[in-house]
Amino acid sequence: MENRKIWIADDILSLVECIPQIDDVNNYKCWRDKATQDGYNFKLEDTLEEFRSHPIKSRFIATIQRNSDSACIGSISVSPEGSVPDLAIMLYKPFRHHGYGTKAFSLAVQYCFNVLKIDELHAGCYETNIVSQKMITKCGFQPNPQGNQLEEHYLTREPIMQFDFVITNPNKNQ
Repeated sequence: MENRKIWIADDILSLVECIPQIDDVNNYKCWRDKATQDGYNFKLEDTLEEFRSHPIKSRFIATIQRNSDSACIGSISVSPEGSVPDLAIMLYKPFRHHGYGTKAFSLAVQYCFNVLKIDELHAGCYETNIVSQKMITKCGFQPNPQGNQLEEHYLTREPIMQFDFVITNPNKNQ
């Protein structure tokens, strides 16, 4: 396994440097998964080559790595500079529903507050995604109804609500 810079870690997971030449294939496969598309209300129809041609615009992106065997199990990112800081996660299919999302999200929140010095961090999920709602609130985020956005479902074109959640940096005034 290649050596990657570690951004932040705990005893279970590390958020490590994203290496597009290596990680793009897994990220692409994840985006092609219906559960991921449902979670993001977006259907990816690009080829792998087209997917790779889109530059990464996040202010922070990391590969989620399991420490026990260095398996890359997903990715996590924060929206680009100049936009509301929004934390997003994708776990690869075999690693879902094992608590890794909550661990990775918590690590990313720490990194955003302590290293990136973000004062307020948002996270969103759709009203139908109960698992993500539980994960986000378990990580300390609070519902932020004024940030909720009504959108059109990517398949049915019916209205669907994206819930907004927010957490404030406890070190903000220190």
